[in-house]
Amino acid sequence: MIGQHTANMDQQTFAVFGTLFGTLATAIATVALWRATRVLAVETKRMADASSEPQVVATIVPNIWSTIHLDINVENTGNATAFDIELIFDPPLINDGEIAENEPVPLQKISLLKPGQSMNSYLNDVGDYLDKNFKVTSSWSRSPKSDVRESLTFWLNMADYKGISYLGGRDPNVQIAEQLKKLREDWRYVASGSRKLKSDIYDAADRQRENEAISERYARNRNPTENPPAEG
Repeated sequence: MIGQHTANMDQQTFAVFGTLFGTLATAIATVALWRATRVLAVETKRMADASSEPQVVATIVPNIWSTIHLDINVENTGNATAFDIELIFDPPLINDGEIAENEPVPLQKISLLKPGQSMNSYLNDVGDYLDKNFKVTSSWSRSPKSDVRESLTFWLNMADYKGISYLGGRDPNVQIAEQLKKLREDWRYVASGSRKLKSDIYDAADRQRENEAISERYARNRNPTENPPAEG
């Protein structure tokens, strides 16, 4: 009886320890699953934020109409809208001489730029710009009321444009505009009478002669024996 009682106690003890170990393993697995789920959620949010991030880049580029003049170009190269954009060029940019000195350089502050949107404005002639390096800083917010601002700073070396030349119009729209301008100028001389146009007009008399020739050819084909070829 004592041996059987001891065996029953051992079985109960093993059962208790088994249940305890099973509960502990389940708890550990639950904690591990929670941590893995949390890490996955954090990484998913980080990837989502990275995939919807604005990035504003400001550059100075040659004007599409004239390579001896410069434009300021601001573009949102990211894939989310940028708000409350501010630009700083060091040294400061200088307006064209025909613009009042107290007038601010355009595009220094922009309310918003959608993804892929850009703004362009004439700045100045080349002058000594090609000998300058600009420290460009652009800053923006991701939402209109956000106090958190992001920024991008880089050096813009204008010497990159030294010695560059272009053959013809660099932009298809410019090429079309130049051709239309040339066509308008040529037609102006014609309209004023200083130039004459030579034209070959197909009129009713030409049409009648063509119909008579067709009828005559048709008649010969139907009666080839009426006009036998001359013998040599």
